[in-house]
Amino acid sequence: MPWSIPDDGEALSTHQSVLFQVYLDALVEAINGTHCVLSGGAVSPNAGLVINVAKAATLSNSVLRAVTAGTVTIATADATNPRFDLVVVDSAGVKQVRTGTAAAFPNPPVRTADDVLLAVVYVPAAATAIAANQIVDLRVLRTQGPITIDKVTTPVVFNNTATIQTYFSLVLPNGLFLAGKALRINMGGDFLMNNGSPTVTLTVSFGGTVMFADASAVFSTSAVRRPWSFLFLFTAQGNADQEMIGMVNLPGGAALTAPATGIGDIAATAGQTNPISGIETFLDCDAADRTVLVQMTMSVANAGNEIRMESATAELV
Repeated sequence: MPWSIPDDGEALSTHQSVLFQVYLDALVEAINGTHCVLSGGAVSPNAGLVINVAKAATLSNSVLRAVTAGTVTIATADATNPRFDLVVVDSAGVKQVRTGTAAAFPNPPVRTADDVLLAVVYVPAAATAIAANQIVDLRVLRTQGPITIDKVTTPVVFNNTATIQTYFSLVLPNGLFLAGKALRINMGGDFLMNNGSPTVTLTVSFGGTVMFADASAVFSTSAVRRPWSFLFLFTAQGNADQEMIGMVNLPGGAALTAPATGIGDIAATAGQTNPISGIETFLDCDAADRTVLVQMTMSVANAGNEIRMESATAELV
């Protein structure tokens, strides 16, 4: 059971029933949504001093990290005294062991900055193997949303280009976006269309598959900047079944036309928001990381044609 301190007599040693400050710090950070486990990460015995760590998705200082399944090794036990070691995912998404100090009454070690705590391992004096009752699961699993898993607060700006540009990219770690999960992406900014009567194409893809693509009608040239906003909701109807719906506001004043992919249209008069729907995808999100991309393309390359994204957020809901 995640984040569960054993009662006296439940684990190998009475020491394992002590509630240490490092455990509480990890709990508070997870409740705040800055350092927590979103999926996976279970720790279990392997052989000798080697232990297994399952694949996981973590938030480290609010940054989403994909963690591959694998093993870590506990350092050689002290000959005289026991110690506590922490199993963590570091700020780069790498599995690590933070080795404690052996003592008659040991304390766990201090975590390195932005570590996400997975488990604490009790290492008895002269131990040569790790058993299940020496591992206490200290993952704080955030399974209920909404929780922010990505945000962009620095403007993303493209001009003088007619090639496709990425305004938002998010890697969903292997095992995170499974049946019953939903992902909400909000993004917005402003645009300037002041040369050559350009069009704008919006492309939304999931795991390399385009779910929606549509080109606007021609924009009349104007030196006035206009706002735009997008809202997308991706739903995992199964581990390998994804749907997308959205609301798009890209004021252009053009008539509606059928999109190249999906249902709906991105053309809109000022103040109007249009619903869109993407084609269904069937990508196994329990087999590999999957990337969500939101891209736009201007048909005319000129410094007077510019699309700027001011901010974006992604939430699991």
